[in-house]
Amino acid sequence: MSIGESTLLYLFVFLLSCFFTYCAEKKFKLHSDREAVVLSLIAVLIPSILAGVRDDTVGKDVLQYAVRTFNYAEMSTSFTQMQELSKEPVGYVILAYITSRLFNDTGYFLFASQLMVIGPVYYALYKNRKRFPMWLGMCTYLFVFYNNSFNIMKQSVSAAFIVLCYCFIKEKKLIKAAICFVIAISFHFSAVFGLLFILLSSFVKNKTDTTSKIIMATVFFLVIMNLEGLSTFLIENSFLPEKYTRNIYAVFDLDADVYLRIVGFNAHVFMDWIFRVLLVVLPILGFSRVNKKVDENVKILTVIGLIFYTYVLFAFRTVYGGRISMYCDFFLILLVPRVQKVFTRRSFAERTAANAVIVSFMGIYWYLWVMVSGWSASNYFKFRF
Repeated sequence: MSIGESTLLYLFVFLLSCFFTYCAEKKFKLHSDREAVVLSLIAVLIPSILAGVRDDTVGKDVLQYAVRTFNYAEMSTSFTQMQELSKEPVGYVILAYITSRLFNDTGYFLFASQLMVIGPVYYALYKNRKRFPMWLGMCTYLFVFYNNSFNIMKQSVSAAFIVLCYCFIKEKKLIKAAICFVIAISFHFSAVFGLLFILLSSFVKNKTDTTSKIIMATVFFLVIMNLEGLSTFLIENSFLPEKYTRNIYAVFDLDADVYLRIVGFNAHVFMDWIFRVLLVVLPILGFSRVNKKVDENVKILTVIGLIFYTYVLFAFRTVYGGRISMYCDFFLILLVPRVQKVFTRRSFAERTAANAVIVSFMGIYWYLWVMVSGWSASNYFKFRF
C-alpha cells in the first residue's frame, strides 16, 4: 500500500476504535455495563486485529523477534524445549507458546501481542474515566504509541502494564499492582526502571518542602549525568541481562556506528524531540494557567521521561534513551487528555473545538513522525494475506 492508502487505513481504524470507546463510555455512565463491555471489546479488538493482519515486514523487529520466537514455539514439543531454544523474556515466550498451540500463523501472535498492550491501556483509561474522556485517552495511545508498538513489541507490553500498575498503586490495591509488575518484567527486564520512576515521582510529590525537592532533583541529575558509570556497575555486577551489554556499551562509545546513532543533524529526530517537549510542557503550563488540579505523579513522570530522553539524545547522539523513558512517556496517555479541561468548553462548539485542537496536534505529530519519516517501518502497510 502507498503512504496515502496506509494513512487512510490507520485513520479509519483509529476513528472506529475511538468511536466505540466513546460509545462504551456513554454506556458506563448509564450503568449499562454489559453493553459497555461489548463496545469496549470492539474498541480494543479493531486496532489489535489490524496489528495481527499486518505483514511480517511492517515493523522493524517483527522478523527478528516475533517470527523467530513463534517459529521456535511451533518447533517445540514442550514449553521446556521452547525455553531452551529461545532467549526471549519468559512472558513473551509463554505468549508465543500458547498462541502457537492454538493457531499456526504468526499473525495471531502479533494480534495477541497488541492485545497485551492495548488491553491494560484501555483498563487504565476506564479507571480514569471520571477525570477525562476515555476516547481521548485512546486517541492519545493510537497517535503517539500504536505504530511504535509494531516495532517495540515486548517493551510496549511492559510499559502498558506499568501504567496499570501505577493505577492500582494509587488505589492501594498492592496485590493487583504486584501482578501487573510481574507481567511487565516478564516481558522486558527494563520494567524495573518503570517502577523506580513511579517510586521517585511519589517521593517527590510527598516531599512538600522545597529543600527536599531540591535534594531529590540534584540526586536525579547526578544519576543521569553519570549514566555510563551506573550502567557499567550494573553490568559488572550482573544486575542486567547479558543481552543488553553490547547495546549499552555501544551507546556510550560515541565513535561506534551502531543502531540508533545520530550522525550530523537529523531533522525528523529533532522534530520528534520538539513534539515530545510540547506534549509534556503545554499541558502542564495549561493546568497552571487555569489553576486546574491534575495528578502530580503523572506530571512528574512525564517530566522525568522528557529529561532522561533529552539528556541521552544530546549527550550520546542516540534516541536509544527512549527505550527507558518509554516507561514515563506512556503516562502521556493519562496526561494529554486532561488538557481538555484547560479550555472553557461552555458550549458544544467550544467542546468540539477543544477536542479538535488536541486531536489535530497529535495527528500532525503522528503523520510527520510515523508516516513521513517512516519511524517503526509501519508507514507502508501491507496485509499478510
